[in-house]
Amino acid sequence: MEKTSPLPAKPKSISSFFSKSKARLVGKISPALARSQIETMLFTPQVTDSKALRLPRGIEQAIVKTDDGKLQAYQAGRGPTVVFVHGWDGGAYQFFPLMRGLARCGFSSLAFDHLGHGLSDKKTATLQQSINTCNQVLSQVQKSTDGLHAAVGHATGCIAIANASNVVLKDLPLLMIAPVFNYKLHVLKRLVKLGLPADMVKQYATGFSKTYRSEYQKLELAGKLSLYSDSTAIAHDESDKESAVADSINFCNRYPLTRLMVSKDTDHIRIINSESVWQELKSHLNYDDTTINFSAQIIDQ
Repeated sequence: MEKTSPLPAKPKSISSFFSKSKARLVGKISPALARSQIETMLFTPQVTDSKALRLPRGIEQAIVKTDDGKLQAYQAGRGPTVVFVHGWDGGAYQFFPLMRGLARCGFSSLAFDHLGHGLSDKKTATLQQSINTCNQVLSQVQKSTDGLHAAVGHATGCIAIANASNVVLKDLPLLMIAPVFNYKLHVLKRLVKLGLPADMVKQYATGFSKTYRSEYQKLELAGKLSLYSDSTAIAHDESDKESAVADSINFCNRYPLTRLMVSKDTDHIRIINSESVWQELKSHLNYDDTTINFSAQIIDQ
């Protein structure tokens, strides 16, 4: 009998906060309260537990304990372990097809829901939190029987991986899918989508820009990933509207040892389980077997 896993959370709207008129009033009376409410909207995903998707055959559930809480994790296969790390508002479920494919290639896979996501403990899902969680998971897998063989990230999950301990990442094959190189712009885009009054957006954006310089700028992907440019591959779709493919191209121009695969006709999400990413992942893992038809045997089953 197949198990279930929660669907991804729907983006929060202003209705879950308050109306525009009330938002403007709170912003004038209590800027601190308004800022707190906005950050709740930005960094605390809401999961609808009543809706579920099927857990594919070959995917097993597990619990990973960290210093900050329990993570819902998913495993597949046996052998050297590849860890998958999702981005903001994503989930481990996004990697299930790749995990099932790797299981047929003799690899073990582990994906987990960040804190605040899926069935993991409900915590504020900040970038710093995701980095800390990712580092702990990678370290635990590295010490396991099969060991850590590679890490695959998507969107802001790439930032989490690149900020992990150098001891863990050294000489580790890394695959960055649709990476977010500009975290500041990423957050500001999400802020605009909340539908808040323009003056509140401007006020919060100004404050966040100051916070960014002191807390986030040092975590940006390019600076961290440059340390591992010779062991990294990047996959990005040219039509990605969430993270600019130009950023990936610019990085690879600066660090030509980094492999770049630019796809067409997918997007920020669909690229994860595209045929081109599957082939890039196998190549990056030095696995050349071509007997597995990813689209027919994995995606369509």
